[in-house]
Amino acid sequence: METQSNYLQNAKFRIENKKWLSYSSNIALRVLAALEENEHITNETLAQMIGVSPEFMNKILKGQENLSLETIAKLAEALNVELITFPKFLFDQPVNKVF
Repeated sequence: METQSNYLQNAKFRIENKKWLSYSSNIALRVLAALEENEHITNETLAQMIGVSPEFMNKILKGQENLSLETIAKLAEALNVELITFPKFLFDQPVNKVF
């Protein structure tokens, strides 16, 4: 009976957190693709580069971690890839623009 309870609890979690789990999965796929292109960087090396444990890196690569923007930025910098992009808006202006 405990297994069924866990299943229902996990299903409820996935439904309630569908959006960020989807984002996390997409980032995981991009990180995995970047790792394939950079054969000299292993999962363990990447974990060291961004200052996380190998266990945490495994969660990232499985798309099971609610990543902070800081972690996403560290991954992007370490892999030299853009992991998220933002659409252009009509009134976009550079943040550091001098008037």
